[in-house]
Amino acid sequence: MTPLNIAALVPAYQAAAHLGEVLLRLAALPSRPHVLVVDDGSRDATALVARQFGADVHSFAANRGKGHALLAGFERLRDFEAVVTLDADGQHPPECLPAFVAAAEAGADLVLGRREITPEMPPARRFANRFSSAWCTAIAGQPISDSQCGYRLYRREVLLRTPVRASRYEVETEMAVRASRLGFRVAHVDIPTVYGDEVSHLSPTRDVPRIVGMMLRLTFEPRPQPKES
Repeated sequence: MTPLNIAALVPAYQAAAHLGEVLLRLAALPSRPHVLVVDDGSRDATALVARQFGADVHSFAANRGKGHALLAGFERLRDFEAVVTLDADGQHPPECLPAFVAAAEAGADLVLGRREITPEMPPARRFANRFSSAWCTAIAGQPISDSQCGYRLYRREVLLRTPVRASRYEVETEMAVRASRLGFRVAHVDIPTVYGDEVSHLSPTRDVPRIVGMMLRLTFEPRPQPKES
């Protein structure tokens, strides 16, 4: 079997402190992927660090949100057979990437990271994770075990055919639900839960209502039609 042509997409905002280590660990993988960092209008040295560690870089002039960064990255990586997304803050161990590729090579179209639920995970985040994942599973028609984890692999056909309306943190949930409802095969990879001194940029007052509103829209919308590739 010919190995999949894989790219790693790292959306990054104010990530200079952690990004270099993430890129070093990606470069140390047995099959080193092409790496694209989308700098989401950072005011620190995120773009400079990305270039110093050998990544391709696409930068926004101002912060636009994670969803915009992902969609811009997907467009620039459309020639690859699959794209793995992982965060720039070190919460997603790059060493797990081969497991995502193996799941795709075994037949999955969309491979979702599934974080271990540990005492270190804040109680509010544990509740939100379980609640949103159960809701996603109910409307997706396939199990979505960790709807909020951004460590994922998307096959090219998923990216080309799954319609997306969201633009910030809700993009990942929307893509998982819509791809599942379109019949793409979903698999999961267990990953450790890693917390350090990173700061979440998700806003409870701005992003959480957007995510809930998107979930309500998905709950009541008719079956999605694949977009024209």
